[in-house]
Amino acid sequence: MVRCKRILIMFLALMILFLAACSNSENEEQGETDKQNSGSIQAEETAGTKVENEVETVDNTEEVSFEVNQVQEAPEDQGDLDVRLEGEFQIDNKLVSVKGMTNLLPESQLVLSIESEYGLLVGGIDRTKVNENGEFELEYSLPDEVEGIVHIELKFEPANQYGDIKNYYLNQLSGSFVQNYAKANEIYQKVSFQQSATIDGSQHNFSITEPSWDLPDDYGEPSVWIEPVIEKQEDYVVVKINSNIVEDTFILARADIPNYITSGFQGYSYTNPDGSTVLYINDPEKDSRIKNLTEYDIIITMNPSHHNNGPHVTEVYGENGQNLAGDLVHAEDETKVVEQTITITVEE
Repeated sequence: MVRCKRILIMFLALMILFLAACSNSENEEQGETDKQNSGSIQAEETAGTKVENEVETVDNTEEVSFEVNQVQEAPEDQGDLDVRLEGEFQIDNKLVSVKGMTNLLPESQLVLSIESEYGLLVGGIDRTKVNENGEFELEYSLPDEVEGIVHIELKFEPANQYGDIKNYYLNQLSGSFVQNYAKANEIYQKVSFQQSATIDGSQHNFSITEPSWDLPDDYGEPSVWIEPVIEKQEDYVVVKINSNIVEDTFILARADIPNYITSGFQGYSYTNPDGSTVLYINDPEKDSRIKNLTEYDIIITMNPSHHNNGPHVTEVYGENGQNLAGDLVHAEDETKVVEQTITITVEE
């Protein structure tokens, strides 16, 4: 009996200990839960504060005006042997600049060349290479003393390129911008845009336009003809010529003034692909040294044997012009030349 009571007491004690342990475990779990809940609430409150701050910052932000620059893509015909040029020239006082686009291959070198009719500027040039997208930009600042008419040329010369560019384009060019020229008794091609302009302190703009050549039916025939038109421009007599003379032939025009021996009243040029050209001569009527001028002659001359002519000219007309024919041909010793005289009457 006593033993049964002891067992019962031990059983009751174990039950009390078990119940106490369960109670502590539940309290600890509740405490963790409460702690987590408290942390969640705190975090939410903190997050709420952050959102409010962000909203407040956005409300105080001003919009910034911007523009996305579009990258110019290369032209679809980049590398075509039929080369084209596009762009705009600007003359601002003494600064000559051009911006444009071409289908020449990247790294092709373009040259901006400027010559003054007064002869004060020789070989004023700027060079640049075509960008990957075909764009280019050049400029040249003229000396202060340069005024009046200048002759501007934008050109690409394969003979003056390097490596792959030279090999790709040399003597392979085509299109309206292509012209031939002689150098060291060799004939080369170039891409060229030419324009004469006046430097007078003001601003002038002009576009690059594709040349339009109108070849005569008898272009390059030995029987040469010349059709001149005379105009006045500032201090110059401008001689505009149409002819059937082959491209890149040297042409000279000079004024023959009665009772005067003169050397400064002359101009020269080279024929275009269709035999046309333009020459500028100082106007004798505006020279105060010349008195009582009533009329004078302008003499246009083409001499195949002139040292400025290349082998393509002598091939057609003969080294001494012996192949020349027609009413304009004159014999000078053993040489034949083309010569046309125009009489200018001075208006009162």
